[in-house]
Amino acid sequence: MTHSRFLLLAALAMSGSAANGQAVVDSVRALDSTWANSYATHDTVFARAILAEDIVITATNGSLKSREDEIGDVRPSPGFTVDYFRSKDAKVRVFGGQSAVVAGLLEWSLTNNGRTNAIRRRYTATYVRGGPLGWKMVALHIGRAPD
Repeated sequence: MTHSRFLLLAALAMSGSAANGQAVVDSVRALDSTWANSYATHDTVFARAILAEDIVITATNGSLKSREDEIGDVRPSPGFTVDYFRSKDAKVRVFGGQSAVVAGLLEWSLTNNGRTNAIRRRYTATYVRGGPLGWKMVALHIGRAPD
């Protein structure tokens, strides 16, 4: 991610006030979208900035993952290409201006040793105020998406 985009997202994240709830929703949505895109761009700097050190991550198969496990998924890997990774239809709910829950769909396509696979998953991410971007993700649950 470019330095100017990082600064823009940080400014958006901190600009929301109780008087302007939509600005808070928009800043969380922008950060969430950029988080999803960080897998395609292999932006581990952004991933470290958005993911809380003690984040609780539940994978589709029910296993728990650490922050470092998830950052490992963001890193590039030989023979492995992420064609796209994006969030879709994200619904954002803010609670008291200090926490937010995002629920939506994740879609990604990856090529591993010449084989392409498209994947859809339902996700719920919980954010709280804090961190270098103004918000940090403290919980993530990824589950099966409806057909």
